[in-house]
Amino acid sequence: MIRRIILAFVWAVFVLYTWTRAPLGGEGYLQQLIEMDNPDRLLLAVFSLLGIYPVAFAILILKHDESLLPAWPFVLGSFMLGAFSLIPYFFLSSTQKERSNRTPKWLLRFFQSTILHLVLLLGSFSLIVHGIVNGNYSTYTEAFTTSQFVHVMTIDFIVLTALSLFVIGWDQWKNSNKRSWSWMGIVPVIGLIVYILLTRRKEAG
Repeated sequence: MIRRIILAFVWAVFVLYTWTRAPLGGEGYLQQLIEMDNPDRLLLAVFSLLGIYPVAFAILILKHDESLLPAWPFVLGSFMLGAFSLIPYFFLSSTQKERSNRTPKWLLRFFQSTILHLVLLLGSFSLIVHGIVNGNYSTYTEAFTTSQFVHVMTIDFIVLTALSLFVIGWDQWKNSNKRSWSWMGIVPVIGLIVYILLTRRKEAG
């Protein structure tokens, strides 16, 4: 119950902040990213990583899709809405197993593929390094303070990183694993994928 209250509160604050505090305007940055019109490399990295994060969360969430509330609408929505879509699943769904996993086996096999995990890890690492090394921090700061899209995108990235700490712990609880690996979620995207690879190897063994 406390977990649900905290998550609901975080989600409400996130929505309220986005609605009232995010700057207005600055749609040109989104157009640059979509059209690949020479966008700043750091902006491109964060934007692209927000496409990888939902896949990583789907890998962990869909293998436990046993609550009465289906997980797939929230997972699917996360590809467009990020944490706005994912957080509600964790305070609305039951913590108890109430039915067999509803995720199709072929989809589970795809998400549990080690090749997919390695591709996600390599892609995330490349994006982060490229963004840090070649990005323009002044451009990003200006975009963050003037563009609604970039501002919300950045906050969403931070919230998803914090959520990965929770989801790793949630996955370990589901697997009855007493070892605490939640700290791995501190490393954006990469920590979550490394955890997936480590636990996949353990499960396969």
